[in-house]
Amino acid sequence: MKNFTKKTYILILNYNNTEDTIECLKSILDINDKEIYIVLIDNASTNNSVSILDDWFNSRNIVISKVSYLSELDSFHVVDRLDLKITFITVDSNNGYAAGNNIGIKYVIQNASQEDYIWILNNDTIINIDTLESLVKNYDKLENDNIALLGSKILNEDLTLQSIGFTTKQYSKKEIELSSNIEVEHISGCSVFFKISKIDKIGFLPEEYFLYYEETDWMKSIHEKGFKIFTCLSSQLIHKHAKSTGGAYSPFVIYYMTRNHILFNRKYLNGAQEYLFIFKTISRNIIKIFFYAFKNLELSKSIFWGTLDGVLNKKGKKEL
Repeated sequence: MKNFTKKTYILILNYNNTEDTIECLKSILDINDKEIYIVLIDNASTNNSVSILDDWFNSRNIVISKVSYLSELDSFHVVDRLDLKITFITVDSNNGYAAGNNIGIKYVIQNASQEDYIWILNNDTIINIDTLESLVKNYDKLENDNIALLGSKILNEDLTLQSIGFTTKQYSKKEIELSSNIEVEHISGCSVFFKISKIDKIGFLPEEYFLYYEETDWMKSIHEKGFKIFTCLSSQLIHKHAKSTGGAYSPFVIYYMTRNHILFNRKYLNGAQEYLFIFKTISRNIIKIFFYAFKNLELSKSIFWGTLDGVLNKKGKKEL
């Protein structure tokens, strides 16, 4: 495999899930390319994630740069060494998925060229040797098409298809097989690749959601600014999905999905459309609340509080 001519900074956000994070790191280190840099961010884990990751790096004789981030000051403090292939940033406060990744983006901007790349990669993914190479090659080809973000073809652990992004255009199976890239409205947030110079134009990830819908909002605003989003079909990875949040149907996930669905639509709907949406959502969710009250009381409570907080426009982290 040829070395990339530009640097790629891979952002990995860890929160209480070192098992998946280490497996992801292993798959990246297998590439062994000098132009790849890893920025690992621990988003104020409540377990012993930091010490486990430190021990893992030590056990493999991997020297890392250690940096701490102070939320109130929005500043970085170098703890140990710089200019190494792997930087481990510890954050003092968990302000959500978007905030954690934005910290990584800010760090890279301070230390990289505008022509370098950032790759936001979920910690519960496993990449192939050529996953990144395909992104780099195809992003450059799409520069004339006003590209902002480039995603990957996402597979489940059994290698069945999980996602090629969301699009209203219907692609035939043959078109997908023959195409290198397809334009989409939204890519999976587990693999988001872009050039650093684009940040000034597309902005950072919105942080008001804490968890879920931040990428949906970000990508919608990117389209409204006139940029395009593509999926690179030759870039494939495995995504295990939702382990760090307790699974797709945990009360934690249901609360944020319920609330943020309302917050997102309220942000982009106006006048009568907004009021009609709220009425329909409340009506539908009342039925869900009563249904789950007899089957799963915790889920019922999550739907109730998610609906109420969405209607009241409450944002950020919720103590559940």
